[in-house]
Amino acid sequence: MKRIYLIVCIGILTSCNIFDKEEDIPSFILISAADLQTNAEQGANTNNIVDVTVFADNTFVGTFELPATVPIMQSGDVEIAVGAGIKNNGLSSDRRIYPFYDLNRRSITLIPDARIPISADTSITFQYYSEGLNFEIEDFELQGSTLSPSTRNSAFINDIDVLHVLLTPDSNLFEVSSSWGLNNLPKGSSIYLEIDFKGTIPLEIGILTLDPFPKKVFALGLLPQEEFTKVYVDLTDEIAREVSTTNFEIYLESELPAGSSGAELYIDNLKFIYP
Repeated sequence: MKRIYLIVCIGILTSCNIFDKEEDIPSFILISAADLQTNAEQGANTNNIVDVTVFADNTFVGTFELPATVPIMQSGDVEIAVGAGIKNNGLSSDRRIYPFYDLNRRSITLIPDARIPISADTSITFQYYSEGLNFEIEDFELQGSTLSPSTRNSAFINDIDVLHVLLTPDSNLFEVSSSWGLNNLPKGSSIYLEIDFKGTIPLEIGILTLDPFPKKVFALGLLPQEEFTKVYVDLTDEIAREVSTTNFEIYLESELPAGSSGAELYIDNLKFIYP
């Protein structure tokens, strides 16, 4: 009986220690929205940053949809790094850190159970990497666009301030290509086309190979949008697969569906970016 009593007492004491143990209390960082800051060589600051990926003292914390309340199991002075998350090719199922936006780094003093804003207004600002990137930009601000209609194009095009395309049954095809001279691109490295788009019919985006023979390579189709939407078009694989091609351009194409009385497309802030 004495042995049984001793075992019961030990069990009671052990149970008390388990329930009396204090759990770690997280600190929280508040991030309400994200902005982009650009310089003249990087074009407009339009963006579609939807997520943030957070690191604390170089340790991955998690990826959070904006607006975000980020729990961090640390306190005191902590080095925070935040990556800007996008919908790759506009797909909600393919979210990733945009490779051309630099991490936003800062030191924050964390307090357990306190909610600390990332900035005075709780928003965070990202920038493109300051070095190592090449930009080809068409923002339609200057007279003379770098997009040229093909011989097949029949749509009405106005390229003042924004590219406005009007399609009718008699002018039912829109097709343009860039004249950027995209030569010797770094195949295997990240390559993107950014585009601001709205329209009442889909828009096709792809690459043109100019050698060893010309051809069109489909990359992405954008669905109709009622408001301007920034899309990050990932062209990395399409360009890497063209192993014998050294000269590329970009094409945009849309055709009025049969039976439709008309359609409009608006395109702005095209950026072809590569390292």
